[in-house]
Amino acid sequence: MIVQRSSSLFHTRIAVLIFICTWLSNCSLAVQTFLSIENTILYLISQICAQSIGDDHEILIQSLCSFALGLCLLFNNNPISSYSTESLERLINERIDIELFQEKLAILSKSEYYTKAVQKPQLKLSKSSDMILDYEFARLYKTFEGSITHMLTRNSISSTDRTLIDPISTNLDEQQTSTMMIHNDLIRQQAEHINVYKQEEKQLIQECDMYKKKIIDLEEQIEEIKSCLTQHTI
Repeated sequence: MIVQRSSSLFHTRIAVLIFICTWLSNCSLAVQTFLSIENTILYLISQICAQSIGDDHEILIQSLCSFALGLCLLFNNNPISSYSTESLERLINERIDIELFQEKLAILSKSEYYTKAVQKPQLKLSKSSDMILDYEFARLYKTFEGSITHMLTRNSISSTDRTLIDPISTNLDEQQTSTMMIHNDLIRQQAEHINVYKQEEKQLIQECDMYKKKIIDLEEQIEEIKSCLTQHTI
C-alpha cells in the first residue's frame, strides 16, 4: 500500500486514506474486502500507535487511520471471524487502548484543515498543495465519528457487568445517551455556524474599512486636483 511507505508524500498518503475511508463508509462489502487484505488492520494499528510527537502531519495520518479502523468496526457484518466486531474491539483495547484510540480519532476534528473544510463547501486556495480535506469528507467524518466513539464506549462494558444491569435501565440509558448525542451535535453545528458568521462579519468590517480608506484617498486626490486647477486659473 502507498500509505505504508514512509517516504510517500504527505498529500498522497492523505488522499489514499480519504479514499479508503470514503469507500468503507456505509458499505459492509467494502469493509469485508478491506479486512480480507493481508496486514491492513495491523498496519492501521501500527500507524495509530506510532510515535509522532510534534509532527502535525503524522498526527493527522494517525487520526485518519483511526477513522478507517473505526469504520471497519461500525460497518462490519462479521463475515471474517478473525476480524469480527468483537475481535476488532479487543484488538483496539489490547493494542491501542480505547481511550487513546478515541483521542486519536478526535484529533482530526480539532485540526485547522478540518475546520476550514467543514465551514465552506467551496474552499479558496492559493495553490493546490493547500488542499488537504474537502467539505464532503469533513461531513462524512462528522457523521460517523460520534457513532464510532459511542459504539466503543458502550461496548467497553464487560459482559459480566452487563448481566448486573437491568435491561430496562440499559435501554433508557442508551436512549438518553442517543438524545444527548443528537443535542450535542446540534449545539456543535450551531457553534460552527456562529463562527462562520463571525468570520464573515469580520471580513465585511475589514472590507468596509478598506473602502472607507479608499474614499478618503479619493477625496484627498480630488481636493488636490481642485487646488491645482484653482492655481492655474489664477
